[in-house]
Amino acid sequence: QFCGLLSQGSAYIISNVAAIDIRSKSYVYRHQNYMLQFKQDTKVDLLHSRGADIPTLSLDFCPFYQLPQKAIDSKPLLDVIGVICDVGPYDYASQTSQHKFRKTKIRNLEEQTQELVLWGQHGESFDEETVLKKSQEGIVIAIFAGVTATLQRFTGMIQGSSSSATQIYLDLDIPKVQKYRTSYQWKCPTLQKHLPQVKQVSPLEAACKLYTIEEISNLPASSFQGGATFSTTKHVAANFQFHAQCTNFPLH
Repeated sequence: QFCGLLSQGSAYIISNVAAIDIRSKSYVYRHQNYMLQFKQDTKVDLLHSRGADIPTLSLDFCPFYQLPQKAIDSKPLLDVIGVICDVGPYDYASQTSQHKFRKTKIRNLEEQTQELVLWGQHGESFDEETVLKKSQEGIVIAIFAGVTATLQRFTGMIQGSSSSATQIYLDLDIPKVQKYRTSYQWKCPTLQKHLPQVKQVSPLEAACKLYTIEEISNLPASSFQGGATFSTTKHVAANFQFHAQCTNFPLH
């Protein structure tokens, strides 16, 4: 009802909204204790001549060292800034996943590196070609607004992750970016184009290697030592698939 009435960068008078305590709501991205919730009778009025003194962007940059403290269940939205030092391909998350992402890395003024994962449309729409071209002339400063911090369970590393609210700005013309550019004293990163590496397979293929009867017949005798298990498939009517496993498959 309201999405079509609002656009980023415009100023509005919004009346008849409710203040909601969101401290106990785990499904809401938050960095404050309360939020404004629109109701059915909420009124939205666009300001054409007022609101010029309201900043178009409101950015509160989170230092890299504070990201571990933000990797909490409430998923506060964070803004990070840095020099792009690597741009990964837009690729599948795993061999059996339908989800795609792009990993990027940025470097701060202390030469610390932070990885960010751009999921779905954010990874696909990331202007890789422009970044690679601009990097040939100098550093490319990126702002990732509205990301979350995530603790990787197996590696213990902290990743930035895109959210539904994420916005990406390259070499934005604001004082913070200008100061960042003049303060950066390290070597300009050399960026290269990376091709997708993940080859998608079916869950069955990911679980085991598939053999045809002919392939099994051509295997050397040593392949059947130690109780080796082989899998075969056979296509039958109505596109059903039969999966048989056997130990010490006999050859005749």
